[in-house]
Amino acid sequence: MPLRAQLSQESRITILTCSPGEELYSIFGHTAMRVVDPVLEIDYVFNYGTFDFNTPNFYLKFMRGQLDYALSVSDFSYFLPEYRQAGQSVIEQSLNLTTDEKNRLFKALISNYEPQNRYYKYHFFFDNCATRVRDVIASNIGDTIVFPEKEYKDLICFRDAIGTYLHNRPWTKLGLDLILGAPTDDPVNASSIQFLPDYLMLQFSDTHRAESNTALIRSTETLLEPKQPETAKPTPPVVWLSLLALAVLVYSYISYRKRKSSMWLNSLIFSLIGILGLLIIFLWFFTLHTVTGPNWHIIWANPLYLILLIPSFSNSRAGTLIRQLMVLAIFLFAILSAFIPQYIPGALIPVWIILIVRLIFSIQERN
Repeated sequence: MPLRAQLSQESRITILTCSPGEELYSIFGHTAMRVVDPVLEIDYVFNYGTFDFNTPNFYLKFMRGQLDYALSVSDFSYFLPEYRQAGQSVIEQSLNLTTDEKNRLFKALISNYEPQNRYYKYHFFFDNCATRVRDVIASNIGDTIVFPEKEYKDLICFRDAIGTYLHNRPWTKLGLDLILGAPTDDPVNASSIQFLPDYLMLQFSDTHRAESNTALIRSTETLLEPKQPETAKPTPPVVWLSLLALAVLVYSYISYRKRKSSMWLNSLIFSLIGILGLLIIFLWFFTLHTVTGPNWHIIWANPLYLILLIPSFSNSRAGTLIRQLMVLAIFLFAILSAFIPQYIPGALIPVWIILIVRLIFSIQERN
């Protein structure tokens, strides 16, 4: 590939914005850059969103925020079919650049592709495939880019912004609401919202140069139309969790009346909540992620539940005291949740009911 060549006047550099996909890693869409030059017969896609599944300890590094993402280069002929098969749309915005600016930008992309430069520590909100495209463009044109001030400035937070993509994935949203901490509720502005490819595309569509006041985008073209989305909406988690809470309540009452042990149910529920507590602590204190802590869910979902699985402790006075304190903590958390500086999903109310019921009944069963 003639990556060192000078681009001709017929060349063009574009921004490619891909709509959200079905896979979890593509659920928020994708941004890439395209360099086309018919004289040099090149048509390259520069992709800052590449990662290697074969990386040693891949999942551990991903969870700890230590996974290296990389800039990759591929031929455009391989890029488009992938998104066509996935049913995702691809919109192309052509940058209004001089030949010198095209070459400066192309040179910067090539420099970023060098082995010593291509890897970077991915950050979902502040350093990803979209923000890297924005930054390399802004740093390599001969003028200052002026982005528009949109109506959503200071009106939504990061959690709201990603939540718009999760309407048909309520369980995914609930899971993210549990592990993403209070920093996720920080308000976004016209710059920080650009971590999402769709918003970056909208921002670029109204961007102009400071000195000449000319538009930075020359033209916009839809290369692929999206497939029709599914119309059926999944049942909200609160419905299933409410049914589960009702079943636990009925079972607990019947077991207590018949003086039957339900330790197996306690073991199951306390194990799940205790593991969730460990996950919250791990993501908060033992990773490089800056948006997973502080996380106020640790008040009700904490590892102390795992101690109650030890029979000698569970049957002691200390075990009873821990249960009583947990019930009090859940009550206070539910009552004061509106004042906590973090979004607390209402779908968790049935979960709290389950915990309170099992904690109280386990105290009664001990007595």
